[in-house]
Amino acid sequence: MLIFDVLQMWPSGLDSQECRQPGKIANRKAGEAHSFGLRIDHQFRGRSGSGQPVRREFHGNRAEIPALARRSESAVKLLDYPHASPTMLPSERRSNIEFRVIRHCLPGWFDSIRKLLISIAVYVSISFAVHAEDGGKFGDSIGPLLKERCVKCHGPAKAEAKLDLSTAAAVAKGGENGPIVAPHAVDESLLWERIESGEMPPKQPLKAEEKERIRRWIIAGAPGLPSPESIADAEHWAFRKLQQVLPPQVRTIGPIRNEIDRFVQAGLETSGQNLAPEAPRERLIRRVSLTLTGIPPTPEEIRAFLADDRPEAFSHMVERYLASPRYGERWGKFWLDAAGYTDSNGYFNADTDRPLAWRYRDYVIRSFNQDKPFDRFLREQIAGDEIPGYVPGQPVPPDVAERLIATHFLRNGQDGSGESDGNPDELRVDRYAALESSQQIVASSLLGLTMQCAKCHSHKFEPITQEDYYRFQAIFTPAFPAAEGSLWIKPQARFVNAPTLEEKRSQEHRIEIARAKAETLQTSLTAWVKSNRPSGEVLFEDDFEMQTKLAPGWSNVAPGDNRPGGNPPVNVDADTPPAARIRNGRLEVVAGVTLDSWLSTSKSFDWTPDNKGEAIQATFDLVENRISPEASPAERIGYFLATHDFDDDSPTAGGNVLVDGHPGGPTAVFLDYPGKDAVQKGSIGRTGYAPGRNYGIRVTNIGDGQFRLEHLVDGFAEDGEIRLTANDLPSGGFGFEYHAGRGFVVDNVRVERFAASDSAGSTNFANRNDEFRRRNSELNQARKSLNDLQNDPPFKISWTTDVSAKPPETHLLERGDYAKPGAVMPPAPPSALADGGLTFETKDTQGSRTTGRRLALADWLTDPNQRAASLLARVQVNRIWQYHFGAGIVATPENLGLSGAEPTHPELLDWLAFEFIRSGWSVKHMHRLILDSAVFRQSSDGENSGASTERSLGRFPANRLDAESIRDAMLAVSGDLDTTMGGPYVPFQVEGDGAITVPDNRPGGMRRSVYLQQRRTQPISMLQVFDAPTIVFNSVRRPRTAMPLQALTLMNSGFVRARAESFERRLRRERPDEPQRVVLAFLTAYSREPSAEERIAAAAFLAEQGGLYGSDSEARRKAWVDFCQSILMSNEFLYLD
Repeated sequence: MLIFDVLQMWPSGLDSQECRQPGKIANRKAGEAHSFGLRIDHQFRGRSGSGQPVRREFHGNRAEIPALARRSESAVKLLDYPHASPTMLPSERRSNIEFRVIRHCLPGWFDSIRKLLISIAVYVSISFAVHAEDGGKFGDSIGPLLKERCVKCHGPAKAEAKLDLSTAAAVAKGGENGPIVAPHAVDESLLWERIESGEMPPKQPLKAEEKERIRRWIIAGAPGLPSPESIADAEHWAFRKLQQVLPPQVRTIGPIRNEIDRFVQAGLETSGQNLAPEAPRERLIRRVSLTLTGIPPTPEEIRAFLADDRPEAFSHMVERYLASPRYGERWGKFWLDAAGYTDSNGYFNADTDRPLAWRYRDYVIRSFNQDKPFDRFLREQIAGDEIPGYVPGQPVPPDVAERLIATHFLRNGQDGSGESDGNPDELRVDRYAALESSQQIVASSLLGLTMQCAKCHSHKFEPITQEDYYRFQAIFTPAFPAAEGSLWIKPQARFVNAPTLEEKRSQEHRIEIARAKAETLQTSLTAWVKSNRPSGEVLFEDDFEMQTKLAPGWSNVAPGDNRPGGNPPVNVDADTPPAARIRNGRLEVVAGVTLDSWLSTSKSFDWTPDNKGEAIQATFDLVENRISPEASPAERIGYFLATHDFDDDSPTAGGNVLVDGHPGGPTAVFLDYPGKDAVQKGSIGRTGYAPGRNYGIRVTNIGDGQFRLEHLVDGFAEDGEIRLTANDLPSGGFGFEYHAGRGFVVDNVRVERFAASDSAGSTNFANRNDEFRRRNSELNQARKSLNDLQNDPPFKISWTTDVSAKPPETHLLERGDYAKPGAVMPPAPPSALADGGLTFETKDTQGSRTTGRRLALADWLTDPNQRAASLLARVQVNRIWQYHFGAGIVATPENLGLSGAEPTHPELLDWLAFEFIRSGWSVKHMHRLILDSAVFRQSSDGENSGASTERSLGRFPANRLDAESIRDAMLAVSGDLDTTMGGPYVPFQVEGDGAITVPDNRPGGMRRSVYLQQRRTQPISMLQVFDAPTIVFNSVRRPRTAMPLQALTLMNSGFVRARAESFERRLRRERPDEPQRVVLAFLTAYSREPSAEERIAAAAFLAEQGGLYGSDSEARRKAWVDFCQSILMSNEFLYLD
């Protein structure tokens, strides 16, 4: 007897007797908090119908649960009774199967919801044994055993006694002693002789069961082993050149819609089975919509399809979804995973941003929507910069810009070279890691090979030598010269400005608009300042108009001091820097090579006004921040108050207050500068120093011996102040600082004193100051916008290109050690795929700009005459098949090599691959073929059952939606989905408990999952729970798990609850009548209308649940929200069948 353990849940804290009394649960207060407890018990025992012991296990994959457990009616009936009676399943007539309900703890209100759910969480353990009479076929049973136990010594890399046991062809060929298998004759088989005697494997002989498996296989005629006559043509199936395959003839009277059906039906006929009947039309449109777009069909789309009775209705429906922009978002995500795409560099804790990576993501989505031929799609990503058409520095056509964006494919891998700590060894390791990541992504995503295993030694299981690995690496070394640190480009600098002509003109237009706005605001502000600027008693003024000499008004010594400051001191009225001179009626401050020199007024001023409210200020016009257009701009505009001792050996304390103006702001203030006792007092002001404006400083007496220091722009104080005392401000001059070879030009130096009635304490002054700040802020923002447009053009592209046309050498690294370079390796593809020892000679595609190696690789990969193109086509169509049926024809899509799985339908795989190339590499053509097949359109509820049938496709294999589709489908049915396409990612946030979420109220927070920030070290929590991949290198196959955390997420996630709230609002808005609201809920979420039984159950649930909340309208609304959440949590919503 096989026992299914069906998981149920109730409030924790109740004993088992209480759990069997629903009344006790219902009597608990509505909303009462419950802790959550999960306990999973499973038992299995018994024998199969043939009397064999049960051995096989399943772990909650819905597709592997027999039909009765998966259907809503049966599940509800089972969950209604604490003790389910033994139940015979139609699909398991040869076995006795019993369902036992095991309850576990959840919130009290869930005892009602459970009656509506289609099994929220089911843990099934089934056990059975397949006792093969013949040991199985080579690829199913014997091949994996030999690979596990024998290939280490007898494989393609190390064939002792010239015996290779890695493939069926190699086993049939035998070794230096001749054939090792004599079909039907165990005693004449050398393989059995060595194994039976315990001689092989030498260190750990096979177990008795393993020996018996091989013995039975030989007795059965060694099924799966090629005949001696065919050995010459029996190289590994994936490496063969494609040949046209004719679909087999079949005897079935069932539906055969196209060639795909013939291949599958031929396999089913060997076990006396047929394809299942076609699924209902409601289920078909849901299946197609979710497969192609990742979101369910709308009620309008469902009604239109059901009402269309034309023979071509199905194909028209398929075409509508293929033409939807949502198609590229879903299928583009699959490729992005295979390409290793993320929005970060993935370097441990320093997982820094890739701010331009989104352009590649959008390129991929556009390419799938356009059905760009896959060979062109591939060539653009590998060598888009080497395809003729790009001329550096010139506007590019849109198609060329697309190709440059596409090359980001090669830099999708981890790259920590921008965060290395400077240690030479670490830098080298990080550079090689980036190069190897790029190489691995290409090998696995395009060729389905585990090439990385040959880095340190020749591959143990594949015909890939260590020399192959480094020859292949040499193709990418010119773009990633890991061994040449001087040539390496860090990731943040790996970009190019490549505007199209239209973009360039548009950008220039935007810059002109921004410049005009800034100039208008500047003109307006200047006029306003002229009319409103405060004016005080002038203590000193110099406009440099009426004199040709600075002396005696200016000096290189402070007032009252006779020691020149600086080494060397300023040369006043001279040209040799550091110099101070008058040119064209302005003061030029010409810095020298020394760090600091000083120029001061000869006149001294009292910087501490006597009475509260009085002020003194010093200002100047900054004419230019460099002496000539050729000179470097000044790093800062420095000036002094209270100058009295530049050598810092005077007994006078304080003084020499340095105001250190920075071009980008803010302005730093130092006291007693220079000297060891100099101290930074803080910063004031936010406006950076730019030519054409008036700057300065104001000191105001604020009482109690305190003085306020403020930064002035155009005579008005900015926000922020520093408090000083009289000791900080002794009497002294006003002057300028010289620094590090830069210089600047000033005019109209003025020192003024203000009475209390004219200073910042007056109401009139305060009002004018506020108006200035408003105008100044507006001008600063306009200037920032102009600067951003000029310095960060929107057509910046993150790309990959060769750093030099002269390729650096690529060395074979001994044992993979970066410090032990060996022989130089030329660029070449893997020898197992290259006919005639092919090497990639340099193609001069862009003069001396690139090596052309990557373009040669792309041409070779997509040449139908090459075996590599055959492998490429097999890899891609296998992956396309996988995303339609949940598993590929080859179960290991990342590995089609000798160590990978054998195809379940090898002839079908080759026929699809051949058709893929014949169609011009059209992905949408493959969709049309697969979707129109009876294999895809068949029911998942057929008479055929069991895992082996699912692999043989005797019924449609039901599968849970991928993580992104679960989230997107919830957004779609709730009416919350934001369909905005493209642009920078939507950032996530880290919650207090460490969860990674994207809040609904964040801009873009309800866009499709493909647009959410994807960070290697911080995957979004909800998506991770449902098996979204954490991208280390790349991902072409996701695990399929069923665990309590998924059920808990659905019940407790704020995101899911918010969608239920929105779903309820949508239903109430569109269907005021409650019975019709139930119909719309089922149609929107399940793509079908509810049965009569389900309508009654829904009404009963709403009444019971509403009673728990109260009797008002709000209680009814809450019940509807619970109803909506139960739908979003149900298997029928979460699974595709």
